[in-house]
Amino acid sequence: MGKVELLVAETSYLKLIKSSLEANGAFVKPIHFEDGCKIVRTAYDMDDARVQEILETYKGVKAREYTVQEAAIFDRVSRFTDEYLTKNGISAADRVELAAHIPLRYTLYHPVVLFNNSAERSFLHASWQNVLQKPENSQFFKLMLQELFPQYTHAATNMPIVEHDVMRRPFHLVPLEGCLFEGEACEQTWDEPTPRDFTRSVWCHVVQNGIHQFWSPVFTMFSRGNIKEKKRILDTYPDIGGRDIVDLYAGIGYFTLSYLKAGARRVFCFELNPWSTEGLRRGVAFNNFRGECHVFQESNVNCIARLAQFQNLEIRHINLGLLPSSAQGYPLALSLVRDRSALSLTTLHIHENVHLDSLTSGQFTEQTVNHLQEIEPLFQYRARHLEKIKTFAPDVWHVCLDVDVHVPGR
Repeated sequence: MGKVELLVAETSYLKLIKSSLEANGAFVKPIHFEDGCKIVRTAYDMDDARVQEILETYKGVKAREYTVQEAAIFDRVSRFTDEYLTKNGISAADRVELAAHIPLRYTLYHPVVLFNNSAERSFLHASWQNVLQKPENSQFFKLMLQELFPQYTHAATNMPIVEHDVMRRPFHLVPLEGCLFEGEACEQTWDEPTPRDFTRSVWCHVVQNGIHQFWSPVFTMFSRGNIKEKKRILDTYPDIGGRDIVDLYAGIGYFTLSYLKAGARRVFCFELNPWSTEGLRRGVAFNNFRGECHVFQESNVNCIARLAQFQNLEIRHINLGLLPSSAQGYPLALSLVRDRSALSLTTLHIHENVHLDSLTSGQFTEQTVNHLQEIEPLFQYRARHLEKIKTFAPDVWHVCLDVDVHVPGR
């Protein structure tokens, strides 16, 4: 897990926040500038109560994670860049201009170094594009990889996920070095890829909590911020062992693989994106868990019919991991509890993006339980735990609400 950095747009807060951090030995130099905000790095973890105190005290301040490794290598990227530009005859004034637009953040997903993109800090900035388009600078990223990231062969710029896309595909990933996908991708490549298409893509690989995960960066997204929730699944629920789990929005197996590692007997997965299901299958095969994983590349509205094929179902957990809201999956989950499970107790893991005010007031939890009660009034519900996973937008958190569903008389 990384440490927290604060995005401070209101400059009048800067000195107060810095002084508070210094008093607690939590200020990490230097302060950076990005998209109109001062970036203040701290030694706090995201779940530290002092982070929440800062966010509540200074309205508009946002928090996100960074890693110590990122901070150290960023300095190396800056030094490499300055040395390269100097050797290639770029003037001191131009080097200062270019340095002001080097991306501050990147992620290492073997074999790809993925740089973040912002209006002012990006290798896609006009000042950088003017330099990189010159033939004499065509080897810039290749040499950077060889010197700073010798285990990596590709570099790219990461663009935001389109929120209205239900399959959360990274349409705007821009390659900087190396080919991420051989040839052209047409509509059929996205929707009905062939085995040959899968071999044409670079596949990223990362290990979190001892679990290997795979995905195609061109066709699917990966969120490292979910690592905290994956760890919670492994540590909090020993009753997963030997039981059945349903993941209604499986993706590449963010949580599916954690359930399998925790000893689930069977995990039933539903996912629309064929590239995600391919990544999930690769992860299942590589990790070689003992439990069974049944992957259905289709809408989860078919889950009731699909699970009718299986005997002796004991559905202990149902994961609803769709953002910004999993509400459309509530009726399906409760139908599975009623019609397909032999257990009297099932825990729903409900992922949502929720405004901070609704969290602190308890409104989100109350409304969610009431919503479930309206759908199936014969069940009993208990909000077991609310986990704040990561910030999603100003004053908006990605959370997971665990709700125990009890079936009376079973």
